[in-house]
Amino acid sequence: MKLQNRVALITGGGSGIGRATAVRLAQDGSKIAIADRNPAMGAETVNLIGGDTLFIEADLSKVSETERIVAETVAKFGKLDILVNNAAVMLEKTAVDTTEEDWDRIVNTNLKGTFFCAKYAILQFRKQGTGGNIINMASVNSFFAEGGIAAYCATKGGIAQFTRALAMDHSIEGIRVNCIAPGWIETPMNAKFFSMGPHIREQAAKLHAIGRIGQAEEVANAVAFLVSDEAGFITGSMMTVDGGFSAGLAPAMGIVV
Repeated sequence: MKLQNRVALITGGGSGIGRATAVRLAQDGSKIAIADRNPAMGAETVNLIGGDTLFIEADLSKVSETERIVAETVAKFGKLDILVNNAAVMLEKTAVDTTEEDWDRIVNTNLKGTFFCAKYAILQFRKQGTGGNIINMASVNSFFAEGGIAAYCATKGGIAQFTRALAMDHSIEGIRVNCIAPGWIETPMNAKFFSMGPHIREQAAKLHAIGRIGQAEEVANAVAFLVSDEAGFITGSMMTVDGGFSAGLAPAMGIVV
């Protein structure tokens, strides 16, 4: 198995892309720690994986929690090799409608949480002297804006640039840092939007050159490759897993509700 005896910490591992990633990395031989604010969903992921899997209930909008999840992972497994920064929230509001409380909630989880999880993972990698891998979950909204999610777009754009900065600072230490930009993926975060009607799903599918919405497992496959030794010369990159969303003019068409 490609990731035999690696230890991976996945934030937002209770559902969606995080859950699919935890399952896939476990299949490739990793020992898995999952951090999520929802203990019921976290337990479901643990049951799917089985074995010696760790669940940590945490609110990653708080810096102390980002430090704690790294510490608890190391206490359980003795080391850390992989961090997947996947935890995120989305709020469907324009900038005008976004309150300070809304902004803080989104930025603190999506951007601050990603930043400080990476910080404490890097400190652990340094302590081990073994290098490591960080994957930050960006989005096609890192470079294509969509209406009604201004704060979310801001955080995802920040994650893309943060990934490049981390790679510049730490790749010389054997710490590779990359990000993934998914298109529209079948996840609980998007379920409410898709439930607005079949025409919404159809129009979302048409935004992708491949003509369909993606599956969480397809993003997890990309994560598994990027953290493997096969990707040893890849750092500071953004991999789009978007069915061709970003390949042409489809995003400009928009979605009409």
